[in-house]
Amino acid sequence: MPVPFRMQMTMFKYILGKKLSGAEKYPLVMMLEPLFACNLECAGCGKIQYPPDVLRKRLSPEDCMNAADECGAPIVTVAGGEPLAHPEIGQIVSGLVARGKFVYLCTNAILLERNLHRFKPSSQLIFSIHLDGIEKTHDRMVCKEGVWKAATDAIRKAKALGFNVMTNSTSFQNEDSAEFRRFFDDCMDMGVDGMMIS
Repeated sequence: MPVPFRMQMTMFKYILGKKLSGAEKYPLVMMLEPLFACNLECAGCGKIQYPPDVLRKRLSPEDCMNAADECGAPIVTVAGGEPLAHPEIGQIVSGLVARGKFVYLCTNAILLERNLHRFKPSSQLIFSIHLDGIEKTHDRMVCKEGVWKAATDAIRKAKALGFNVMTNSTSFQNEDSAEFRRFFDDCMDMGVDGMMIS
């Protein structure tokens, strides 16, 4: 997705300030994982193998703000686990936005539609939805039927409410290229603001 001008200017000022201060190394993006627990058990994910005491841990909004302040990076990627399963995720995101951070909230979107009321559309907030292809391919990758439909319904609802939405997709070896072309068309039809492919 095209980088918003405001984000470009914020990053430019941040980098310029670091260079002028003589800093040789500094973070550009902070990866924030307020929890490791998830509502899916995807075959390729190692996080579901963490012990139960780790999966039960949650960072508080205060912990998240302190981490963002200490890091200083202008962009914060909120991931997990599934961040929408965190009971205070709305407070975490609004706190980061209030600090001037640009937030990419990474989610499988199963919980997105019922949680949209916890967020306000903002040029600083982007929902990054994990989708690995057309319906049959994506549901196979996440080991659960119906996830693609829940995610695409949530994308359409979020776009209708004025949120920025992008997709984050992994193309696996031996996947059908024609299927991926169809997937890209589907994403464009849903009105996503951008697609990230790995």
